[in-house]
Amino acid sequence: MRRYILTIVFAVVFAAPVVVFAADPVFKALAPNPAKSVLNYDTGSAGLASYINRLFIIALSVGAMLAVLRLVYAGYIYMVSGVGSFASQGKAKEIIGSVVFGLLLLLGIYLILYQINPDILKLNVLQNIK
Repeated sequence: MRRYILTIVFAVVFAAPVVVFAADPVFKALAPNPAKSVLNYDTGSAGLASYINRLFIIALSVGAMLAVLRLVYAGYIYMVSGVGSFASQGKAKEIIGSVVFGLLLLLGIYLILYQINPDILKLNVLQNIK
């Protein structure tokens, strides 16, 4: 019973600021931001090149996030396996090695394309040729 009461108290304490500060859900900027970012781009003039560029960036980001999650999982397996469990430690080391190789592949893809021509990543190669 005491455990349930503590859970309810902690839930109320941590949920109260969310309820109190959620009165005005509309964000109002203090000053206009002239810089374009990935989150506030103009969707009306976006073409196929912009779409593929964003898809490439999202794919690299998702790949990196999944690699980090896999690395955390391998670290957990390595940490949980006991001193005498060499099979689990070997499996964890194999996963860590493949994750590092995958992250190097992702970095290598980006660096090779950037070294060839930085406009390849923006798909502006044909627009700069005159």
